[in-house]
Amino acid sequence: MKIPKSELTKKINKLKSIVPKKTTMPVLQGVLVKDGYFIASNMEVTVKAKIEGIGKETFLIPEKAFDLINNLPDGEVEIKKGRDNTIVIKAQKVRNTYQTMEPELFPAIKELDGCGNAAIESKRFLESVKKVSYAVAKNAANPIMAAMCLQATGEYLNFAGLDGHMLAWDKIEYSGKFELLIPRNAVEKLQALELEGELSIKYNDSEAVFATDNYEIHTRLIEGAYYNYKSMFREMPFHITMARMELLDAITRVRTCIEEKVPVRFDIKEDNFDITAKDSRADYQETIILQEKISKDLMMGFNVNLLIETLKAFTDETIHIRVADQKNPMIMEAGDGNFKAIVLPVVI
Repeated sequence: MKIPKSELTKKINKLKSIVPKKTTMPVLQGVLVKDGYFIASNMEVTVKAKIEGIGKETFLIPEKAFDLINNLPDGEVEIKKGRDNTIVIKAQKVRNTYQTMEPELFPAIKELDGCGNAAIESKRFLESVKKVSYAVAKNAANPIMAAMCLQATGEYLNFAGLDGHMLAWDKIEYSGKFELLIPRNAVEKLQALELEGELSIKYNDSEAVFATDNYEIHTRLIEGAYYNYKSMFREMPFHITMARMELLDAITRVRTCIEEKVPVRFDIKEDNFDITAKDSRADYQETIILQEKISKDLMMGFNVNLLIETLKAFTDETIHIRVADQKNPMIMEAGDGNFKAIVLPVVI
């Protein structure tokens, strides 16, 4: 196989996060070259990256070769099978031989039987995935919280993530019907691959495949029914419209002054939106003037980090906020109403 170093490093760096550090199957600790694809798998997520012009050669590039590949001189790189389960990597005056494993030991990728099909423009798909992925739980005892819900209802394709403290929901127009619970690690890989063009989605009850012209992402699905997230966006009595970056900048300044677990307090009176936070080293105060007055004084407390993550997920210049009191969540909504988020309060 002969390939430009720039193309080789690009694909290896896209795939290496899939390669497991610890596994009972040592053959997974490398990238398989087969049938014009680079393939990496951790048995939960498998990614195939298409490589043009490399023929039908089959061998395994071991993980220990990744650093050398990244540090090779620019230009053409040749990788070929050697004797006794070895590969040889050559570039200009560099030559090194690595011990590897039989590529036939690498788990075969199954074709989905009896599957459903969907298609969507990958850029629009990834925009929604990015908006809600921050709310998918990172470490959850309940596997359903560690999944993004992709739910087509016949009118919209809904994207939802929640972790028990915050909830995000985005939707785009779509005519199909299906529901997939995609594990967080697959969601992260979908974003990292920089997919382009039309995205094809094939699925059955236990697996899904997301494919473009250049990549395929095979993932297991989380079993079970997702939460009724739509019902959590209840009507609240008080509505506030704010400049998103003004609020985000203020909350970011708060975080630089206080300890991590100290909550931020909002006191809203008429058209004053007072932000305060206090601990042993700081007593922070800032006021934002609202565009309109509200009819009742309100006080609420929130986790600073959750607010920042939520505000960063929005892209609108202004956001619409709905609140009730210190016991109810804050609901944020984009101008077009398609993207919504919830942050639960904390006790002050």
